[in-house]
Amino acid sequence: MILKYSAVLLSYLFLSGCASINQEKVTEAAVIETYHPKVAQCDFTGKKVVLIGGCFDVLHYGHVDYLKKSKEQGDRLVVALEPDASIIHYKKRDPIHTQAERAKNLAAIRYVDKVLLLPSLKGFGDYNQLVQDVNPDVIAIAANDTQKVNKKKQANAIGAELAVVVKSVNSFSSSKIIKSLSD
Repeated sequence: MILKYSAVLLSYLFLSGCASINQEKVTEAAVIETYHPKVAQCDFTGKKVVLIGGCFDVLHYGHVDYLKKSKEQGDRLVVALEPDASIIHYKKRDPIHTQAERAKNLAAIRYVDKVLLLPSLKGFGDYNQLVQDVNPDVIAIAANDTQKVNKKKQANAIGAELAVVVKSVNSFSSSKIIKSLSD
């Protein structure tokens, strides 16, 4: 329990004092919506849309840098936010923040225009449907993205660009932060 509150406090302090937080956006946070397959997800007509995805549990500098550099690729940044079950399955741990809490943290960052709350998606087909529904102009990734080949296929299928915007988000690791708090 102390670990959870320490991580929450760390995230709060980070968010409240970080220059990447748009203090003018307090009442104008990014839109948070639940993703529904086979429904158009973006209403950014005439804007260059960038799509990224991830868990963003225990938000850190690497995440903010990734968001910033992704936003630089276009006019609007859409973040596809993985559900709690994905953290449990892929990271082999419980999430520190719920999906709703992680969405609110992301929405407070000035680079983010929309957060899509994802259900549990299964495999290439489901993620491909997501990309078609968002229909971005750019899919932004880290150089070490394990799904790089699949994301390239998804980008090609809709005529989008795949942009490598950072070397690695893992150089700043949520898992390492959590471990250091529990030591």
